Amino acid sequence: MRFLYIKILVVFYIGFKVGNIVHKSLLVKLISAFSLVFLFSEFSFSLQFLMFSIFAFSLISASVIDYFHRIIPVIIPPLLFGTGLIFSFFNHILGETYSLRFFNAILGILAGGGVLFLIGIIGQFFYKKEVIGGGDIKLMVGVGAFIGVEKVLLATFIAALLGSIYGLIFILFNKRNIRETYIPFGPFLSLASFATIFIPRPV
Repeated sequence: MRFLYIKILVVFYIGFKVGNIVHKSLLVKLISAFSLVFLFSEFSFSLQFLMFSIFAFSLISASVIDYFHRIIPVIIPPLLFGTGLIFSFFNHILGETYSLRFFNAILGILAGGGVLFLIGIIGQFFYKKEVIGGGDIKLMVGVGAFIGVEKVLLATFIAALLGSIYGLIFILFNKRNIRETYIPFGPFLSLASFATIFIPRPV
């Protein structure tokens, strides 16, 4: 069932990429609605449900704005950071004890931003231009506070994999140089981060 959730989100994302404005607006509403359904089926009506609803709507907003305007809104990363850190004590996916949950959130913050920052430095060295935006790094800092160090690393890997697949498909069908084309990374990061909620915690 959890993998079905991920497949549905991927289908919605593909539809968002190719649909017209009316269809895109409808898809955003459907993604929001289905995200709530997924969260309710996982957490029922609880504090966890409320917390991850904020998480989901923040990611959806970041994805849509990044896709159309090539920027992550400055308000979203600190909102995720603050909310995730405050609710970390009650976030069961971070661990079993209050101290472990808070510690995992802190590690998630450091890993979420640190890994992308390091990738950005390496990419800039090879490509001689910015490959990871500052907004993406800040977004994953906030995401790390919600899902912890293991899942934020998993989300980064999944997002990179999805982005690579999309880039290859883009090259094949558009016959353009990928280095000269902007591909928003925010939607891939958001999709992967939300999906990790339903994936068992890595060992």
